[in-house]
Amino acid sequence: MSTEPELFGKVAQILEEARSSVVRTVNHAMVAAYWLIGREIVEEEQKGKRRAEYGDRLLQDLSSRLTERFEKGFSVINLKLFRKFYLVYKERDIKGYAPRTLSQHCETGNLPSPLDSRGDCFSPALSWTHYRLLMRVESEHARSFYEIEAERQRWSSRQLERQINSFLF
Repeated sequence: MSTEPELFGKVAQILEEARSSVVRTVNHAMVAAYWLIGREIVEEEQKGKRRAEYGDRLLQDLSSRLTERFEKGFSVINLKLFRKFYLVYKERDIKGYAPRTLSQHCETGNLPSPLDSRGDCFSPALSWTHYRLLMRVESEHARSFYEIEAERQRWSSRQLERQINSFLF
């Protein structure tokens, strides 16, 4: 009888770690997907000579079609955020991306520094909410500082926002 609580604790810990890993993997894949969506939008707009009217129509049409197919998360506002995300982090080109090979491009154990423009990865420790906050930081050096520290210190998005608002950099 005394081993049952111990067994339960071990099994529960295994399941909690697995679930946490799944959440991190999904968040990481979605961050990369949003960057790629932003890249596609920017490239399509450039073909359209970046006319404001064309860009607005493009985003409205894309939003409608994506919302019809995937339901939530693809408002015009979100598509603009994806475009901004790409523009802010365009040096992190994810070359040769295919969904089944993303993990090959962004190994979780050996991440390049965000200061290294050759890096092609986003931190699996940071969520889309983290990156939305980081995009608000205008200085590239400050943004890199906050990104590195958020990963090292395992800041939640609320902690990151507090650090940015307190001008820690």
